[in-house]
Amino acid sequence: MKHLEDSLQKNCLKWFRLAYPRELLVHCPNGGFRDAREAAKFKEMGVRAGFPDLFLYHAAGGFHGLALELKAGKNKQSPLQVEMQGTLEARGYGYVVIRSFDEFRAAIVAYMAGDWAKKNANA
Repeated sequence: MKHLEDSLQKNCLKWFRLAYPRELLVHCPNGGFRDAREAAKFKEMGVRAGFPDLFLYHAAGGFHGLALELKAGKNKQSPLQVEMQGTLEARGYGYVVIRSFDEFRAAIVAYMAGDWAKKNANA
């Protein structure tokens, strides 16, 4: 299932870079398989379990930025991801779980227009 999330993320980034070439949408490589030494090194360097796949460094609609967690199929957030969502939202960041390219595009367009909070108030 991970390869489906990878493909989704690549497609989302391609579109985003064309639509918003001056904006900062960044991937934090928290996931993946690493040996124990490399995992320890990354943890010392600031990797945090549960951090979202993508982060948009752009304030809009009353938010400081937007965190995006990509999930393929019926995959769900881990308990650490749910906890991180609460942490980010409590600090004034938007957070959305994305399951398709269309959801990604709609979320980004709404967020950049300052309308994301209204559309996601009951999410």
